[in-house]
Amino acid sequence: MIKAIVVDDDIQHLNSLVALLNEHFKHVEILTTSTSVPDAVMKIDTLKPQLLFLDIEMSPYSGFDLLAMVNDRDFEVIFTTSYNIYDIQAIRASALDFIEKPIRIDSLGEALLRYKEKTGKARMVNLLANFKLNQEEQKIALYDKCGLSFFEVRKIVRCQSDNAYTEFFILDEDRKNETIRIEISKGLNCFEDFLIEKGFFFRIHNKHIINTNHIKRYIKEDGGYLIMDDSSKVTIPIARNRKEDFHRFLRLKGIIL
Repeated sequence: MIKAIVVDDDIQHLNSLVALLNEHFKHVEILTTSTSVPDAVMKIDTLKPQLLFLDIEMSPYSGFDLLAMVNDRDFEVIFTTSYNIYDIQAIRASALDFIEKPIRIDSLGEALLRYKEKTGKARMVNLLANFKLNQEEQKIALYDKCGLSFFEVRKIVRCQSDNAYTEFFILDEDRKNETIRIEISKGLNCFEDFLIEKGFFFRIHNKHIINTNHIKRYIKEDGGYLIMDDSSKVTIPIARNRKEDFHRFLRLKGIIL
């Protein structure tokens, strides 16, 4: 059994989620529910759940405030949220899970299947830390063959995708200009909003997002391509329909005049 607590200040949504869990997911035991952050913090510290279904917006607090208040974050979190792009970007960057309201059975089932990943404490620390750091200092959590690793966003040189998978090329400062390659079984669209919002990434091509801080050369021949400042010397094509927007982006950033 998965011992869970449901936290939501909207009684209708809370009762709906509890009903779905009780009817369709018998392996989830609901220890208690809560409609306020202070009450939820006390119940979490006392009952020690394995899983928390947590609403993000609970005025005057947020779900992130709750996580900061809890003494021991040794539990997994599935956020329940109405769509807010910034919140979801932060959650994705920490490899945490969320389901959008109104909650559907299939979304709930998929989230519970993903629950088996037991790295919640480190991911929540990363989530809370990212809200206190500037854009370049923030970290992103990525799964590799050994588990979950955290990387500074500023060290991402580029991302390359073949639709089903995305490869991250991350600068390894211990080895001059070498990159660490991390392959993720998600498409580039899953990461685009989070990266672009940082202000220094640009989707240069349908298959490529680049960190403009790592551009070494811009070659105009053959339709235009980039060479990054890592040791790979790989050429990154500039899509014809993105070239004008890319020039505008570089001018706005003061990179070119």
